[in-house]
Amino acid sequence: MVPVLNIGHVGVVTDVKVKGSRAGWITMRRNWGQVGDTGRVLTGQSLSFKVTVSDGKWLEFDNVAPTNWKFNQNL
Repeated sequence: MVPVLNIGHVGVVTDVKVKGSRAGWITMRRNWGQVGDTGRVLTGQSLSFKVTVSDGKWLEFDNVAPTNWKFNQNL
């Protein structure tokens, strides 16, 4: 699960996708509040995120988490 917050941008987060270094883009489903999950195992892969906001603009964050990331780790 990953919490995604919109800080410093216009609009509301409407879509979040995650991509592992050995996987394509996976849409995250909203689990609770701002927390999303995929139901997929991505451990051992670097993670990238694509965030879309309500004005239709999106931002891509490449390799935010390295391959050795751990659960409950703040990045």
